[in-house]
Amino acid sequence: MNSLGERIKQFRKRKKMTLAEVAGDRLTKGMLSLIENGKAQPSMESLRYIAERVGVDVSDLLDDGDIEELRTLLMEIEEQYKSIFHPYEPKAKAKLVRMREKILRKKEELQGKKYEEIRLLDYFTRIDAILNGEQEELTMFDVIGFYEKIHAYSRMIDCYAFLSGLAYTRNDYKIALQFMQDAEQKIQPYRHLIDFMAMLDLHYLLTVLYTAVDDPVNTQKHLELALEIAHKHKIYYRMDDFYRFTLIQAIGQGDKEKSSYYLMKLTQHADFTEDKMAISTLAFANAHFANIIEKDYKKVPGFSKYLILDGLAEEEVIDFALLFHMEEAYAYWALDEFKKSLEISESFTIPPYVHHPLDLSIMYRSFAVRALCFYETGNRDAAKSEILFAYHGVTEFPNSIYKKFVQEAYEKIQYGKRVK
Repeated sequence: MNSLGERIKQFRKRKKMTLAEVAGDRLTKGMLSLIENGKAQPSMESLRYIAERVGVDVSDLLDDGDIEELRTLLMEIEEQYKSIFHPYEPKAKAKLVRMREKILRKKEELQGKKYEEIRLLDYFTRIDAILNGEQEELTMFDVIGFYEKIHAYSRMIDCYAFLSGLAYTRNDYKIALQFMQDAEQKIQPYRHLIDFMAMLDLHYLLTVLYTAVDDPVNTQKHLELALEIAHKHKIYYRMDDFYRFTLIQAIGQGDKEKSSYYLMKLTQHADFTEDKMAISTLAFANAHFANIIEKDYKKVPGFSKYLILDGLAEEEVIDFALLFHMEEAYAYWALDEFKKSLEISESFTIPPYVHHPLDLSIMYRSFAVRALCFYETGNRDAAKSEILFAYHGVTEFPNSIYKKFVQEAYEKIQYGKRVK
């Protein structure tokens, strides 16, 4: 407080103004004297008034200790926010509430002038949107404007990605895509100033979203742009995401040569990084390839060796195990081991954080497999219940081999048509 008062006094004297002149008609001379001598704390409204009177920004009146305090808070918030895997789950929301309260205590001091202030406003806006489903007085577009003023162009992409993610979680794929198209247009003048990893994020999200709206031309365009950046600059960031995505695309098209190539790239990436998540991805990738391309169903259970789940977050363990077991259940169905398939798939559920039509289609296919197993074991009521869930689930999705499988299973169970 003393430092703040001293800085106000310094700026007043530089302007050669008296206490009465700075106090004007909004403060008393006595109150301003108390503030300068550290005996009173001005409100943010009063601080803005004083700053205006002496011709400086409020941030100029806030001392270095205030910036250090904001920096410490920012580091704490960043660490906590990054630790949240699925923000819409109850435990995560409780954590976000506590984070919001911490930022709220300093919110009046956040003017959007300095990087630390903008980042905290950024987090506050994100948290509000997640907790309340809306952005309040300050919107993400205000934050984007702040970042643009301090030339933090990569952060602008991240803000658009957040807005896109909000729409994506509501399955509003076209709106989600529009936000990333807006980002691409907004940063166009600054492309040469943006780091390559931010550009990879941009192209990755555009690739995923163009797939969601069934636009294969633009999907391929942004996929190639991303891979070009990565190879040219020898960047391995997001490579496992791109390889996995391209593998699923190739498998979906029945392209054995291309899917074999990207399965090899995924394997090389996992070997190179020795990352548990990358290795665990191979369980699903190899099983999916064996089921759809090779049709060598007996190989599938053996790929469980890639599931290295020790040390992963609980949510990651659930994801990797679920995807692999879905492929395992498919393999046992294809081998006519219907009871084994049902045993494995007994606890299958679609996680609430899965939203992409392709991912959902793969998961709904697993319920079609369950339906077929029930059908073959004589439980026709259970078969109809499962297949209706899967059939209605994929109705609005773009055409794919997974959607086709569900539809054919529906026809078999409802009308006796043959599947396989």
